[in-house]
Amino acid sequence: MMRACAATFVVLFAVSAPAQDKKEDKIGKDKAPTVLKKALAEVQKKKSAAIVESAELSAGPQKLPPAKFEGVLRKDFAAVKGAAEIYARGSTYLVNMGGRFDPPTELEGQEGFAAQAYKNPSLILDELSRNSTPPQFGPDETVEGKECKVVDVIPDAALLKQHLNEFGERLNRAFKRQGGGGAFGGVQVFDMKNVMDDKNTPASYHVCIGKDDLLIYRIDYVMRPKVKPGSLPPQVPVPQDMAQKIDTHYSKWDDENPFEIPAVIKNKWGIK
Repeated sequence: MMRACAATFVVLFAVSAPAQDKKEDKIGKDKAPTVLKKALAEVQKKKSAAIVESAELSAGPQKLPPAKFEGVLRKDFAAVKGAAEIYARGSTYLVNMGGRFDPPTELEGQEGFAAQAYKNPSLILDELSRNSTPPQFGPDETVEGKECKVVDVIPDAALLKQHLNEFGERLNRAFKRQGGGGAFGGVQVFDMKNVMDDKNTPASYHVCIGKDDLLIYRIDYVMRPKVKPGSLPPQVPVPQDMAQKIDTHYSKWDDENPFEIPAVIKNKWGIK
């Protein structure tokens, strides 16, 4: 009798043990638009996250390595170090230049270029919440050990136009400083924002959502800007192989994510 009871216990333990280890799947049978909407809602409930971003702006065959950043996100405020030390509140950015805090658009050199490539992760989340294009499921992925459902999203016309305007403005600044492209004698002649081809520019968000908690763990945004054919004179050298890539990883949602923030930034934006 005791042997029978022991055998029954072993069988019951063997059956129940996997069920205890199995994590809840909160995706269920929901469609991609519902999953993304729920994930964005879950993220909004969180106060902070650790962030790692790889940002790349390239034009032509000579590509610089991606600029790497690591730091913390607190609602619409982000603080990162790496290729540059940047503090962002919404769409306002300041770069620490040895105690002086300047907008990235006023900086030159490698650090300035890296700072202009960086994007506040809160803006990317906001863009996804405003985007009207229906998302689609992609193949499942694992992000740093987290099993994720993938949602791929194409930016709608308004959002893509915004991104192309931002990219065109970066080209304007680059050409003007170099004295080439759309700038002659230091005077801007061609506005590169007006020649961006929003009809033929491919772009997409690749979003990885945790299956067991509906939190976002990665957003990889890629845009390959095109120029409208015949929109610029032949003497203007515009690279054809242009790209903007922003790969952001989110982790440690609502965990302790310490980051030393300068007093100037705290006072300016009311950061605690």
